[in-house]
Amino acid sequence: MSTERKMIMGWVKVCVAPEVFTSRYDEHLAQREKTYLAGLQRSGEISLSGPLADGSAGLVVYDVQSLKEAEVLVENQPTVLAGLLSVDLHEMFAVTYA
Repeated sequence: MSTERKMIMGWVKVCVAPEVFTSRYDEHLAQREKTYLAGLQRSGEISLSGPLADGSAGLVVYDVQSLKEAEVLVENQPTVLAGLLSVDLHEMFAVTYA
């Protein structure tokens, strides 16, 4: 027996040159980003998030009802607003096996 639930997966990528990212991603922006993502996690809108081990990209799983809701969350993300990261969204099914 299994159940499926629609969720949204976000593939996070740096969209500027590494030296630009390094020069613009300061402590203030890092704190704003952490605060924003922590709030989404506390509210249940994000199930999990984090970078790949090699630092080449990241993953976010949004637990929202629609792609549009996830788009709004991404549009308000501090590093996206700063033009440093992009998030490519895809609908997915989270499968739970009993």
